[in-house]
Amino acid sequence: MVLNPLIQDALGLVPQAVITGLLMGMAYALVAAGLALIWGVVDIVNFAHGEYMLVAMYVTLVGANDFGIDPLLLVPLNAVLLFAAGYVTYRLVIARVMDAPMLAQIFATFGILLIIRFGALYLAGPYTVSVEEFVFSGHSTVGGIVLSHPETATAVVSVVTLTLLFLFMKRTKTGKAIRATSQDWEAARVVGIDPDRVNAITWGIGIAAVGVAGTMVATFFPTQPELTPTTWTLIAFASVALGGFGSVMGAVVGGLGISLVEHLGATLLNPSFKELYVFLVFIGALVWRAEGGFNWRARR
Repeated sequence: MVLNPLIQDALGLVPQAVITGLLMGMAYALVAAGLALIWGVVDIVNFAHGEYMLVAMYVTLVGANDFGIDPLLLVPLNAVLLFAAGYVTYRLVIARVMDAPMLAQIFATFGILLIIRFGALYLAGPYTVSVEEFVFSGHSTVGGIVLSHPETATAVVSVVTLTLLFLFMKRTKTGKAIRATSQDWEAARVVGIDPDRVNAITWGIGIAAVGVAGTMVATFFPTQPELTPTTWTLIAFASVALGGFGSVMGAVVGGLGISLVEHLGATLLNPSFKELYVFLVFIGALVWRAEGGFNWRARR
């Protein structure tokens, strides 16, 4: 059977779309894992997730473009900075609405969203900016597949960060306390765990994860104070919905799935509707199963 030349061309681009989707999917997975961790432990939806990522991206832009610091060196700085931001946010804002109605909790995180977004808009203006220099700039071609060096570096850093996160959750005393609190905070309190302290640390870790992702993503993803956080928050929510609400492992799988859908859809259908494909998967996952597409049992 002879295929339409346009279809043949599109199918020929599928391997490239899959590889790019997997590389970008690791960044999606890291952002989604931070959201899922907060959601699963603190049981509050963080609508400002993309805005915290925006902070890390602007720190990276200033460090790289104004001071000549390579973005890779800014990863630990942003991780610490965003952990502190998340910890303080919980202590000053989230802890005060923990027992409030859900609507108040939503308004609290939405208020944080507005403060960060319009603060960035005021300080940086409505301009789209990019990192000018990065040690891993450029691209290579392997077997006909174009590998972007910044995207590959981002995928590697994301894998390392996720591995450290899972090891922390499994093998450290604090990680075990976080898991215990997520399963039954009353029982955790009985055995001497302070749920409020655990929640603050969890919020810090979840935001630190998005800080690492934001640092690396800024090396190739243009930054704009209104559009960028919206895009990444949508990706995070879609990934969590697909992988299972509150499941960190499910969020990782969901992030990879969302990225593949987005890139394959752009290749085989229409690249102008990439965000539409994410929306469709998001809504489909919610309709299919209220607890997420894969309904992962193990939450960590």
